[in-house]
Amino acid sequence: MKRWQKITVNATKWAVLLAYLAVALAFASSKRADLVCKSVDVVIADSLENRFVTKRDVMRLFQGKDANPVGKPLNKINTLELEERLAKFNSVRDAQVFKTVDEQLVVRIEQRKPQVRIINRYGQSYYIDDRATIMPLSPNYTAHVLVINGHITEPFEPAYNTNILTWKGNSEGEAQPLINRLYDFAQYILADKFWRAQVAQVYVGGANEIELVPRVGSHIVLLGSLDSYETKLDNLKLFYEKALPAEGWNKYKLINLKYSNQIICTKK
Repeated sequence: MKRWQKITVNATKWAVLLAYLAVALAFASSKRADLVCKSVDVVIADSLENRFVTKRDVMRLFQGKDANPVGKPLNKINTLELEERLAKFNSVRDAQVFKTVDEQLVVRIEQRKPQVRIINRYGQSYYIDDRATIMPLSPNYTAHVLVINGHITEPFEPAYNTNILTWKGNSEGEAQPLINRLYDFAQYILADKFWRAQVAQVYVGGANEIELVPRVGSHIVLLGSLDSYETKLDNLKLFYEKALPAEGWNKYKLINLKYSNQIICTKK
């Protein structure tokens, strides 16, 4: 076959292929326009851990004739707008909304993860999550987290979504606010399997009067200041493991760790 004939044949093949693709795309586009939303599938990724957001909460967004996506053409549903509306939930960390080939609208929610509950000296109560950001309490659900209460005064208004780390000492030598030190202490407790199971509550009588309320035993642990709390807790753990099993967990009403490398116990 001559060169010009080959070029003509190849050009014809490409023209046919492009025409086929154009028809196929037009057909697919028309088919997509015909697709309607058959159902809404709500997936809350960590619902076994926390229940701040429920499927019912999400479905409230779709109440009413105009808001309900079921029966609407999929190409008319603005998923970005729905994600922005879901993100306004104070307990939502991330929201993703997408359409599937089987004509479903899928809503995936990731909740924020509270680490500690604060009750300050004014009776204001809120959570601080694992990103050190304040989140509100829920009227429907209470997270089982470490409670810190007492004479706590924040150097800021405890508004929702405030990140407490922005209030750490900004200049050299500036002291860390007590709320930040308490959060760091709580992170240490939660990271340790033994202390996570043992410490139920932290009471703040003042910057140098931190008390621990244990889950086991009827005593109170006077930690004192948060200085060298790792060493203090190491000594207390040794005392728990070596002394209390023999003497009894209910023998003492107060275990004092305020003084360096000393444990002073007060009997009932």
